[in-house]
Amino acid sequence: MGRRCLRRGTHGRRAYSSLATYPDSVRHGRPRANRARRRLPVFSHHVTRPSAHRRSHLVGLLRAFRDAAAALPDAMIAIDGAHRIRWFNPAAGSIFGLAYPDALNQPLTTVVSIPGLEEWISRGGADVLASVTSPTNESMHLNLHLIPYDEDSALLLARDVSQVLRLEQMRRDFIANVSHELRTPLTVVHGYLDFIEPEQIPEYESIIRELRSQSRRMTQIVEDLLTLSRLDAEVVLPRARVPMEPMINALKRDAEGLSQGRHTVTASRDSDRDLEGSSRDLYSAFSNLVSNAVRYTPIGGSIHINWSSDRHAGRLRVTDTGYGISPQHLPRLTERFYRVSTSRSRETGGTGLGLSIVKHVLQLHDAHLEIESQPGSGSSFTCVFGSERLLSPAKQIEDYRDEPPAG
Repeated sequence: MGRRCLRRGTHGRRAYSSLATYPDSVRHGRPRANRARRRLPVFSHHVTRPSAHRRSHLVGLLRAFRDAAAALPDAMIAIDGAHRIRWFNPAAGSIFGLAYPDALNQPLTTVVSIPGLEEWISRGGADVLASVTSPTNESMHLNLHLIPYDEDSALLLARDVSQVLRLEQMRRDFIANVSHELRTPLTVVHGYLDFIEPEQIPEYESIIRELRSQSRRMTQIVEDLLTLSRLDAEVVLPRARVPMEPMINALKRDAEGLSQGRHTVTASRDSDRDLEGSSRDLYSAFSNLVSNAVRYTPIGGSIHINWSSDRHAGRLRVTDTGYGISPQHLPRLTERFYRVSTSRSRETGGTGLGLSIVKHVLQLHDAHLEIESQPGSGSSFTCVFGSERLLSPAKQIEDYRDEPPAG
């Protein structure tokens, strides 16, 4: 009877369903403590089964992750807070020349020789370390990303971008070669058109003027493409003093010449600091902003050019009261040949390359372009330069150099 009641009370639970296998002394009257001790091993055995299953599941996940990491063509290196290598995949071993297990627990910068790597990691690797050379293959170029994933751990990802760079170089060469080939025939066509006086052939006067206009526009496109090709090929620009007072005066004269009295052009200088960089390229970038302001500002509008600086940055700002730009167009304005309004660009003679030139010049000067605009309220284009590009006034430097040496 006791045996049947006990089975009925358990409602078929597996931990107690095999009670019939216990010795009679357990089933018929041993003290409760003894019965508890005899049952405990059976109960514990069944409780640990889910834990074993979880462990098996985790092992399976780890094996799947290991196989996936091994199949990746990108290099992956896990490092701790002291920049020691904790783990790496086979691609990292091939790209960086790491040997397993010798490289484990070694400082990353000790076993991987890449210029600037230690400083980049110490700064947190917020930006991509672009186009670095593989330590094992000089023809392989890598982009490095640093991804924090714990309080003091990070994952270093390296991607081979050699093919992308080769294609980009082919694109640059193609544009440069085509632009050079187009320059000569366009110069010839433009020269012959200039020999023709439209007034002498009244019936073709409008056609000749249109041919001249389109010839000048094509010539300007070719010149802009050549400028972009040159900027693409630049790695380091000359770091010379760029006096801002004559620069502002030249930009004002350019705006007045383009405007032909149709706009009010003003200029101001709120800082006596100069810039460090390439005078030719900076003038090219600034003049593109000024010419755009003249083109896209209706007759009677105003254009203002201003240079200012503080201890953090220098700013060259061109402000106009033109048509304005809708917010959805602002992120794409510096793309090549991107146009907010195709018809308006053709009417004003724009090439669609001016702001792209501005962006490239500023990038080479560690600067960036800020754009503020609203339809019907005009636009403001600001070139922002870091404090490291600002120079003290030239007069102060000259006075200092003229001082006699101490003693």
